[in-house]
Amino acid sequence: MPDTRQLSIIPSQHSAAWATAPDAEFGEVFTKRWVVEFILDLVGYTPDKDLGALTIVEPSCGTGAFLGPIIDRLIASCATHRRPLAQMHGAVVAFDLLDINAKLARKSAAVQLADAGLSEEDARSLAASWIHVGDFLLQEHGTGIADFVVGNPPYIRLENVPSSLTDAYRRNCTTMRGRSDIYVGFFEIGLELLKPGGALSFICADRWMHNQYGSALRELITNEYAVDTIVTMHDVPAFEDDVSAYPAITVLRNQRQGAVNIVEASKAFDVKDANAISTWARSTRRRVPSSPMFEASRLNSWYTGDDLWPAGSPSQLALLADIESRFPPLEDPATGTRVGIGLATGCDDVYITRRTDLVEEDRLLPLLRAGDISGGTP
Repeated sequence: MPDTRQLSIIPSQHSAAWATAPDAEFGEVFTKRWVVEFILDLVGYTPDKDLGALTIVEPSCGTGAFLGPIIDRLIASCATHRRPLAQMHGAVVAFDLLDINAKLARKSAAVQLADAGLSEEDARSLAASWIHVGDFLLQEHGTGIADFVVGNPPYIRLENVPSSLTDAYRRNCTTMRGRSDIYVGFFEIGLELLKPGGALSFICADRWMHNQYGSALRELITNEYAVDTIVTMHDVPAFEDDVSAYPAITVLRNQRQGAVNIVEASKAFDVKDANAISTWARSTRRRVPSSPMFEASRLNSWYTGDDLWPAGSPSQLALLADIESRFPPLEDPATGTRVGIGLATGCDDVYITRRTDLVEEDRLLPLLRAGDISGGTP
């Protein structure tokens, strides 16, 4: 039987007020079915496993884009492993901030369960036990209660959230710094839920990997978790609506860091390519699949600390990793070598002068420094 502990549902008056505001924006972008199936394959939520003994969490379920495939796989697994479907109350935990979304998701789930053979009463009861109205970022979840956390968290900048709610989010999610996007908090709380060996996978904008507001999240991940797979899908039509969100699928695990699968998908990337990648990512084969629709590589390790994760094709990242493994860094305190941004001669007295007779005129370049314009005139 799955762990029967339930995530406690504590309503937030600020969240409730926001959810009912007529002009509120909730950053909802719904994911296509084949992309959901791809994510479930990547984390290992597959029907051949005894899914009834495991717990999967969907933190922002909407009307059920992820729940539909999750329930289909759970039904198939229960049939294979001879588990009573009606007793799967702890196998799925889902949240949505909006009551209307939760109602629609429960209704759809109940239909799936009834089609699988449950009575209407049991189907409605099981769906109701799975799907909750609540703010995922402000619940008292506990830790180590989920084998999987998957979803498509909302895309909302903190400045577009009511200030009272922003303050609550920042208190509860320490990685939400600066002009953060709300999905950063979903990563942090989702990771806290994972049991040892558990996996989290979200599809969302990849900006947090490459900008300042993602620094605390990157440090949390590299210090306490493992990067497993990153699939960049900037041009792939992964959502039901046409949006420019720079999406990537990220798979993180609650375990020690090992090899990392890096994939860059082209616009034509589809379900066939997704199947090839998920099969390769779950295997130990070092041979990398080749296709005009994607480029892939497998790195032996990942970066540490809160530094920006490098952007580039999988082959470029593999080359960088190889160079870093074989050569010392350019910066070296022993030799005084330093890498900086902007003009840095290392010896201004030699290279900067007001005399025009020291070298040939065509070797001299004009130099403008901050002090030259501080008075507002040239």
